[in-house]
Amino acid sequence: MKALMLLANGFEDTEGLTTRDVLIRGGIEVTTASITDSREVMSSFGVRLLADTTIDNVDTSYDILVLPGGGRGTQNLALSRKTKELILSYDKNEKLLAAICAAPSIYGHMGLLKGKRYTCFAGCNEGVDGIFTANEVEVDGRYITARSMQYSIPFALAIIEKMLGKEAKERVIIGLQGLNAK
Repeated sequence: MKALMLLANGFEDTEGLTTRDVLIRGGIEVTTASITDSREVMSSFGVRLLADTTIDNVDTSYDILVLPGGGRGTQNLALSRKTKELILSYDKNEKLLAAICAAPSIYGHMGLLKGKRYTCFAGCNEGVDGIFTANEVEVDGRYITARSMQYSIPFALAIIEKMLGKEAKERVIIGLQGLNAK
């Protein structure tokens, strides 16, 4: 299984890096793509990251599209025409769509969460036509959303469970807790 994570300047460090880490531990191949012409992306707290590729070099061959949030990162994602085109492509092809913190608002403002349960950072649900729950993580069909940076690990675990099943998720939890599988 393969995941595509879009990174914009200002992405929230934990939401991007922790989610990526946990997904890889679960056996999901993750490709990071900068939404600009440069592979270099700056996180919200100044971590300079070299993405695997740029948005110009990706397509819908991945099983899931993942958007980390962060205030400025979400704004940059929302302003990117290429990002919106890719999101619509994933939706049209009935692929999984995941977003955390402020980023679910992008799906919402595009009308993709209509009639769907979702969660996001407080206040980012304004103007979104969907069923806002304020839960830590919400899974509704092909959509996986999480409320904030604090829930990066549960967000990634929900993705693993959706893509690979409950047993895969449980194996990752055991590994994260430093316990031996029995």
